[in-house]
Amino acid sequence: MGIIKTQGIINSIITYIGIGLGFISTLYLYPNFLEPDEYGLTRLLLSVSFIFSQFAHLGMKNTAIRFFPYFENSDKKHNGFLFLTLTIPLVGFLLFLVVVFFFDGLLLNYYSDSPLFTEYYWFLIPLVFGILYFEVLNSYIRARLHSVPGSVVSEIILRVIAILLLVLFWLDWITFYQFMIGFVGSYLAQPLMMLLFLFVKKELFLKPNFVYLKTTLVKRMANYGLFAVLGGMTTLIVNNIDIIMLGSLAGLTETGIYAIAFYVGSIIAVPQRSIGKIASPLISKYLKDKNYPEIHKIYKSTSLNQLVPGFLIFIGVVANLHNINDILPENYANTSAVIIIIGLSKLIDMAAGINGGIILNSKYYRFDLVSMIFLVIVSIILNYLLIPMYGIAGAATATAISLFVYNLIKGIYVWIKFQMQPLSPKLLTVIMLSGFILWGSLQVDRIGNLYTDILLRSVAITIIYSTGILLFNVSEEVNKIWADIKTKFL
Repeated sequence: MGIIKTQGIINSIITYIGIGLGFISTLYLYPNFLEPDEYGLTRLLLSVSFIFSQFAHLGMKNTAIRFFPYFENSDKKHNGFLFLTLTIPLVGFLLFLVVVFFFDGLLLNYYSDSPLFTEYYWFLIPLVFGILYFEVLNSYIRARLHSVPGSVVSEIILRVIAILLLVLFWLDWITFYQFMIGFVGSYLAQPLMMLLFLFVKKELFLKPNFVYLKTTLVKRMANYGLFAVLGGMTTLIVNNIDIIMLGSLAGLTETGIYAIAFYVGSIIAVPQRSIGKIASPLISKYLKDKNYPEIHKIYKSTSLNQLVPGFLIFIGVVANLHNINDILPENYANTSAVIIIIGLSKLIDMAAGINGGIILNSKYYRFDLVSMIFLVIVSIILNYLLIPMYGIAGAATATAISLFVYNLIKGIYVWIKFQMQPLSPKLLTVIMLSGFILWGSLQVDRIGNLYTDILLRSVAITIIYSTGILLFNVSEEVNKIWADIKTKFL
């Protein structure tokens, strides 16, 4: 648990820096420097690219974490595992190119009402390549228990580049077309930075070791990879179907407005991303060693320790909705319902802990595909029903219901197979404390100007919430962190 706490804290710091940068770009720069349909284009291209990249890596993103312990040997340069990590996705990328060139008519017709997408359709090729190789290299590096480099690249560097590009566009130093080239180029730079990290660490082992690839091991990897790519594909479809279907059913303008609101609501999931990056590789190792007590401990710990900061962020966001609406341009108004719904959906997902990691890294990984196929069908139906009736609020509701169903199914399955569940009685304390603080905050009128209100309201919420968490002894990990802070600084 020490490495989870240490790297979890580092990842959280990096991610919160990323939140600050994302706040500047998403709430200030994108809405004011780009038209809603232009911003919607960037989100739609990313959503489509994430789905294609999931197909293209042929399961290697998950296989790298699941099977690295079987190859791990520093003296033998991990038996050529990095070579496999890089070459197998190349086959998938070539298959993606076939789809792009021979079935482009289907995609372009689907977005016939979004001419900007058809104009920039071919930008999908470099974008998919950059996302694909960043994800597989990040998984390989995470399997080596280095979760920080990927966080720095994706949370900080990528956002800094986006801010610079937006400023250059605002100054009329570059055109929108040049902005899009730089936008795509930033994603191409990500895998290069990950390769540089391996080079600096002297772990860029590119030489293959085919002798080590026994038939039984290859079959296990191929079988796992097939189910992982299909399961991961369905996960991405569920996570991006709202953006994809909004782009077709409501247009790029509505997509851009929804993307802004979705970003604000998704800030709540920051602790989940930080902790999950290091927890999943450890789950793989403990499952290999059949260390189930440690897995159960991590399962409960991740759920509670994701929700403790998650509820704090949720309170802060909801309590400052009036300020957020004042910050955004007028055409982005009335997004409060979307922000709240998405925020609640993220809390539900965080409460489930790492149930997906347990299933995917165990011998029951096939179940993930079965549950996800069902979930994709439900998600598509809900979006088709709710988007025409309620617009962006309908898309958010469809996402929330989908995540709830998905985690309920997975949680029940983990309980049946492993006799484990993630929820702690202390969660009730967190919910009651959060509800009381949020209610109290909503009773207070604006204090001073917009920014003064944000600062004072957020600081007060943080102090009261943190004090309550410590007084009620909710989390051992949080208490240990506070004890370390007092020892070093107080």
